Amino acid sequence: MPLHISRSLATLAAAALAGALAVALPAAAHAETAAAVRITEWMYNPVSSSGEYIEITNLGATPVDLAGWSFDDDSAAPGTVPLGGLGILAVGESAIITESADAVFRSEWGLDASVKILAGNTVNLGRADEINIFDGPDAVADLVDRLAYDDQSAIATVRGPRTQGVAGIPKTGAALGANDASQWQLSVVGDAEGSWASTPGDIGSPGRSRFADEGGSGGPAWASIRINEVSSDNGSTPVGDAIELHNTGAADVSIDGWLQTDSGAASGATTFSARLPDGTATTVVPAHGYVYFASTKGLGSGGDAVKLYLPDGANGTAGTLVDSVEYTAGEAGSDEGNDFGAGAFARCPDGTGGFVSVSGKSFGASNALPCQTPLTNPADVPTPTLPCQPEAPDAAAALPGTALPPTAWPGSPAVTIADAQCAWTTSTGPEGRDVSGLVFDPSDANVMYAVKNKSWVFRLVKQGGLWVPDTSNGWGAGKQIFFPGSTDSATNQPDTEGLTIGPDGALYVTTERNNQANDIPLNSILRFDPGQSGTQLVATDEWNLTAEFPELHAGNRTEANLGFEGVTFVPDAYLTANGFVDQSTGTTYAPGAYPSHGTGLYFAALENDGRLYAYALDSDHAFHRVAVVDTGMGHVMDVQFDAGTQRIWALCDNTCGVTTTVLKVSSTGTIVPEAAYSRPAGLPVNNLEGFALAPDSTCVDGTREVLWSDDGIYGDGPGSATEGHALYSGRIDCDLGLGDQGVPKGPDAWDRTKVYDTGDRVSFGGKVFEALWWTSGETPGTSSSGAWAEIATAADGTAIWTSSRIFTTGDTVVHQGRTFTALWWTRGQTPGGVGGPWSEIVAPTIPGGIPAWSAATVYNGGEKVTYQGRTYQAQWYSAGSAPSPTAQYGPWKLIG
Repeated sequence: MPLHISRSLATLAAAALAGALAVALPAAAHAETAAAVRITEWMYNPVSSSGEYIEITNLGATPVDLAGWSFDDDSAAPGTVPLGGLGILAVGESAIITESADAVFRSEWGLDASVKILAGNTVNLGRADEINIFDGPDAVADLVDRLAYDDQSAIATVRGPRTQGVAGIPKTGAALGANDASQWQLSVVGDAEGSWASTPGDIGSPGRSRFADEGGSGGPAWASIRINEVSSDNGSTPVGDAIELHNTGAADVSIDGWLQTDSGAASGATTFSARLPDGTATTVVPAHGYVYFASTKGLGSGGDAVKLYLPDGANGTAGTLVDSVEYTAGEAGSDEGNDFGAGAFARCPDGTGGFVSVSGKSFGASNALPCQTPLTNPADVPTPTLPCQPEAPDAAAALPGTALPPTAWPGSPAVTIADAQCAWTTSTGPEGRDVSGLVFDPSDANVMYAVKNKSWVFRLVKQGGLWVPDTSNGWGAGKQIFFPGSTDSATNQPDTEGLTIGPDGALYVTTERNNQANDIPLNSILRFDPGQSGTQLVATDEWNLTAEFPELHAGNRTEANLGFEGVTFVPDAYLTANGFVDQSTGTTYAPGAYPSHGTGLYFAALENDGRLYAYALDSDHAFHRVAVVDTGMGHVMDVQFDAGTQRIWALCDNTCGVTTTVLKVSSTGTIVPEAAYSRPAGLPVNNLEGFALAPDSTCVDGTREVLWSDDGIYGDGPGSATEGHALYSGRIDCDLGLGDQGVPKGPDAWDRTKVYDTGDRVSFGGKVFEALWWTSGETPGTSSSGAWAEIATAADGTAIWTSSRIFTTGDTVVHQGRTFTALWWTRGQTPGGVGGPWSEIVAPTIPGGIPAWSAATVYNGGEKVTYQGRTYQAQWYSAGSAPSPTAQYGPWKLIG
């Protein structure tokens, strides 16, 4: 999180706004200086922080005095909240209106004294409301900027993002002053605004705007270049599949070496050759001018995208994304599936407006004329159609009674999008769904692997706050994976669900079937070499475990889809250190019993029953089941061994309300659930099938990253800011206070040279001894009256009598199968005699019955015993005197 942000840091690389401001002014704005002040951010309902806020920014070229200015919500009454206290708003400066106290807001968001804050605002915003800024008393003539929104009503005409714990920011400069909430989106940590998480966990960037033109600098020159027009009409355009660029700035901009691609990954971008309007080749876009070029990738009329990059990546490859646009079927040209007469997809107005379909083309010139008659796409829906196909989640369900009741998520409730929209489309899965397994590379915390059901694996790296496909070694578009022996994608399609990284650095991937025979269970663990070059990976090894699960029947598609969902490698060192018991032998796990298995076990997660199956996988492809672990959740979608917490983590998706269970080695050596956590509040209740904890080495301020993957990329539903995204990032506390685990360990071995004090315990000769006083050099067990007392305990926790141990009044011991209690201090006196310090405790033969008489028991008056088939009651204190039916004056009275 950035701290102490001053106004001098407000200038960020952004699109030039001169054109946007010219077309976006409210009709009622009446002064040039007033028109330069814009609403640039808002959050109506904080989840964790102390108060909502509104940000306004001076986007003009001169300072603005806010004396006489005011704010109001949908009441639209000038003067309601005076803004004069903010003083003069300098060029590029942002100011905050908040209900928080000044000091609290600055502390939560890390803002220094230079950021102007109007605190204590009592005019609060709602889910369906307005933000109105006035520079005078007239509600119409003095309206400077208005933003109306409604994320609540299903029939609302003015929508907008739900800014609950996450701020709303403009998608582009065209949103500023346009009073169109649909042109706003939710902040994401590390986005173009440089958003960050407040100390309590909300997300935004109060106090600065990327659109600020401080001092008239305008940001980098490349930011004035915009994609202005696109056509997929091939020969009907000046060049095949034409793209036009427009320079919105007042200076020429070189585009030499720039790259372009379609909807594919940045790794596929290539350089292009541009032309001026007269057809002359050029590498410069003139100030306020236009150039056009043929797409380096064929643009599909059925829907595609155009992306423009700077050549600032490694070795001149695609780096910074300058601009991009996506279109659906028929929007950029004639398409047999949706032909409504569009010839191009154009910005209206040039360089700043949104894209609309137009019938005429204007490559190399302004879009003004075609924009006068925009076309309506009959396939339009309230939200744009994505180039991927989100899948609604299964119905959410509750945890079964066998599960641990989950507690609150131990970290921030905020969750952010962690990938680009529709980032995971492939040739066999263009819908972009089914990202179902995640794992961090234990050797590099900046690398993660993700697996898709449609036979693909991706290597991910962090870029701009998002996880994106690595472009090295053929990874740019993911690598298609195969069962051993073939690369025939028609017959060899592992339905890959989960993955882990073994100690050899290889990827171990679980499958539950072959996608080409999806009603036949095929539960295997496949090994892949991630260093293999090319865009395909063939498994080097396979352990086919299908026969282990006869309950999943062939020919049943539902059952075939309930197999292995996840897998994790658990080191032998962890298992042996905690006394893990091998269920196949009933004894403490001994790695040496499996000489070909490597250095750990693989725990496979079976969706069908919510259990983890631990296997020793031998190098000859044989295997041995070592244990079965019940998570209690009924179903399980991913599993991970976390070295930081030294625990096994299991995830269940919306089938269990998105619950995570933490498992440990118990005191008996079995692996059992220890804790369960509910999802963070900001995480959708979707089919979240992937889960990964960042290595403990990444902890910052006591927390670390945790990631989930949605295998349906549904987000919060159609049109939501999260739709089309698979990865979600949150934070979890590094120290969860989980405590100890494992079979209790005995004391250290006795050392002849060491000094021991009263209470110290040692092991010697397979026994445990406790020092009764200071001692050194005395061998434990050599004397019943020496410094060492042997400590022995029965299975139920009762002390076992030993001759060297001291017992005091009331102590209970077991000796030769009998139980005794001490009548006074004793050491070395064997229980069972008459008249000594021990009294036998005799249990009745039936519950609630009367115990048999014992010569070794001390009795007091009133106690009852049975003897030789008859019942007696003690008349007074007695020990060693047997009851008799004929004794007239003895301690016992016959009563039955």
